[in-house]
This record gives sequence, structure tokens and C-alpha cells, in this order.
Amino acid sequence: MRVKMGTSVPKMGTSVHLDANQTAYREAIADALRRELGPTDQAIKTVMRWTGASERTAKYWLTGERGPSGEHLIRLAQHSDAVLITTLTMAGRLSEQPRHRYPSCPERLLIIQNLRQDDPRSEGSSQP
Repeated sequence: MRVKMGTSVPKMGTSVHLDANQTAYREAIADALRRELGPTDQAIKTVMRWTGASERTAKYWLTGERGPSGEHLIRLAQHSDAVLITTLTMAGRLSEQPRHRYPSCPERLLIIQNLRQDDPRSEGSSQP
């Protein structure tokens, strides 16, 4: 039997284990999108329109196989209250216990009320 010869690239660098956090993030965003848009093909098209991402990428996000990052996450949060609230909650900004540095920072319910008032799509708004 012949031994395979050749060069191999050794794994170098520091390994950071974020698997649990990444899985929780992906599942939370997928859950938020499915709650708001439903499990239909129209949800995929809506996510594509909101973000400019490909169909495959939108499917990955909706199934929780992968999660959006950077600009795509911001674009999702611009259009989806569920994604915005999920992101703020995961960041600890909407927790039940205030973790803010300044006591004058608004409480959880005030932040949510402001989010809904600023959204032109919210109920009671005179805009379409």
C-alpha cells in the first residue's frame, strides 16, 4: 500500500468556541423571521427584497442553518420588529433587569413603545 505524499496546511491560530452562541443566534433570528413572515415561499422572497440577499441565503436564515451578519442584520431589523426586538434582547438591551450605565436611560417598555411609534407600519398610523 502506498502512502499518500504531499503538503498539508496545518491548522494554526487560536480556536474560539462560539458554537452555542452562534446556534442560539441563528435559531433566534430564524424564529423571529418565521413568526413575522410565516413559513411560506413568500417569506423567502420578502427577506430577499428587504436585504438584497440571494434565495439560498434567505432560506438558510429562515431555517436557522445560518444567521445574517452585519449589513444584512441591520436591513432585517429596519423592516422587521421581531428581528429588532430579538437582537436587542440578545444584546441585553431589553432585559427585565436594567443593565444600562445611566439611570436616565429608558426602561424596556418605553423602548418598545418608541419602536412602535416610530414605525410607519404600526397600527394607528396615518401613513400606508
